[in-house]
Amino acid sequence: MKKLENGLSVGSIIMAVLGLILLIFPSITNKVIVFVIGIALIIYGAYRVIRYLRREITVAVTEHDISVGLICIVTGLFMLAYSRVVIGILPFLFGLSQIFGGAISIQSSFDMKRFGSVRWMYNLLTGIAFAVVGVVALKNPFASAAVLTRFVGAMMLVEGIYMCAAGVAIERLRKAFRGDDIVDEQ
Repeated sequence: MKKLENGLSVGSIIMAVLGLILLIFPSITNKVIVFVIGIALIIYGAYRVIRYLRREITVAVTEHDISVGLICIVTGLFMLAYSRVVIGILPFLFGLSQIFGGAISIQSSFDMKRFGSVRWMYNLLTGIAFAVVGVVALKNPFASAAVLTRFVGAMMLVEGIYMCAAGVAIERLRKAFRGDDIVDEQ
């Protein structure tokens, strides 16, 4: 479980950084964006495969490093080889990622509620907002590529920051729930 959280944290940070770049530099062409994402996926995939090969068998067997790594590598190579196809479906992919992020946020809100957090409703509303933005993006109402690029950047930045903050909040709640932060007084 901790490994999944670390992977989500790294993904959240990468999403926030890419979002900031797109927000600040909206004139970056879609081809450059696809190229950077493709290279990032290949590097991350190689990292996961190498991590699998270096791990002790009892740990490696419970992780999905090699399958995730190979999927990332193949996806990255596809993006590099067929960048025009990817550019054409970018708004669709963005919409799906926002819906996926919204679903994760909604689940996190219910997890927070189960741990007794009074702020779970904020996560629920944020998750619903991400999902709605994803549905709107799937309809692709944006006429200008620069507007879409900025919008995608802003949403990636917000979602990346939110996912990091939600992960920290859930970890604090989990520790408090388990009593990890209770010190024996003698």
